[in-house]
Amino acid sequence: MHTHVKLARLFLLLLLIIIIILSGCMTVQKQDSYEIHQSLQNMIDTRYATFSESYDVPPHLGILLHLHTPTGDYTVQSGFLGKEYSADTHYRIASVTKTFTAAAIMLLDQQGLLDIYDTVTSSIPGSKDPYLPDTDDFAIPYKDRITIKDLLSHRAGVFDVFNDPIPIESDEPYAGMNYIGYIQDTENDEPHHYSLSELAAVIAKDHLTYGEPGTLYHYSDSGYMLLPVIIERVSGIPYDQFLSEHFFVPMGLHDTTAVFEPNDTLLPEPYFEGYSRWDAEYFNTTEDNMSSNIGAGNIRSTPKDMASWMRLLLSGQSPLKSSQITLMTEIPEGNNAYALGLSKTSVGIGHSGAHPGYLNFVVYDETSDVSMVVVMPFIDYNEGNMDHVSAASQMMIEIMETAVRIYSEM
Repeated sequence: MHTHVKLARLFLLLLLIIIIILSGCMTVQKQDSYEIHQSLQNMIDTRYATFSESYDVPPHLGILLHLHTPTGDYTVQSGFLGKEYSADTHYRIASVTKTFTAAAIMLLDQQGLLDIYDTVTSSIPGSKDPYLPDTDDFAIPYKDRITIKDLLSHRAGVFDVFNDPIPIESDEPYAGMNYIGYIQDTENDEPHHYSLSELAAVIAKDHLTYGEPGTLYHYSDSGYMLLPVIIERVSGIPYDQFLSEHFFVPMGLHDTTAVFEPNDTLLPEPYFEGYSRWDAEYFNTTEDNMSSNIGAGNIRSTPKDMASWMRLLLSGQSPLKSSQITLMTEIPEGNNAYALGLSKTSVGIGHSGAHPGYLNFVVYDETSDVSMVVVMPFIDYNEGNMDHVSAASQMMIEIMETAVRIYSEM
């Protein structure tokens, strides 16, 4: 019995020592976490104050930064007249959508259901059907020479109907105008349901192109809107369903959805109100018909989901094998920073997105294993001069660079 008492006392002593050590570690970790948060807050306040003063940004607008790190998450914001937002606040991720579209194509390639080196007129493996329909609507220039990889890397020369005006020489009623803008100005009360074949037909009718495939880099939303057509023809299911079944659900991205219905113009609660300025004051552009940008910019999500997505994807924790991720991050010859649905920046690998009402960056830094999301729910088009958008983007990059440094040095 005496021996048992000694053993019991020894066990209690060891347990007490372990508790003391763990308590000390938790105290240090909690202190570090507090210091990181305060440093991030001070940093974003300083940088955003300078930017908002320089560009006369109204006080009700603001910016949010979210970090997803190995030791925890950090969310700070500045502006918004003190209104609190969180990493669970919804917004339009715009062109960050392209990372999902590219991942879907690479998954089908991994499964042997397509080959990214095939031309879009090649037959789908195991079928006589081509990747893109053999119809007049899809008779885009150089179609028989465009590869799927060319589309992924913006080297296909596909004219961008979403962003560029139709040449004035066109015989169509929207000559000299942006096609999306023309439809918006002439549509009835019901939102127009843009179809992928309709948008491709705009290109085909006037044989619009930026040049021969593989010869130059030219960013094209329309090129990425051809990829959902391929995804649906190869997989046999709708684009949004494919993303949900293979990425959103299995990867725990429960607040991420791919919008395709023209009447689905709202954001889920809670959400950032989005604002845009063209010539005078900022106006609310939160609601939007996203059927015009399927595959290129139609996804809604949250900072939390986007940070998780980019970190899981690039750290090898998605359905894609590491060999496919390597392909996605290799920059083709002739491109400066854009690979296959991903872009390399001074901060890390990811993608940016700009849409009326929303500007955001989603980036993963491999060295620190940190993913970052910066959301600015407003955009200043400055009467078509993109200098203000460029300045905002540069500020956001500097915020991410400093955020990684703050985290790594603490």
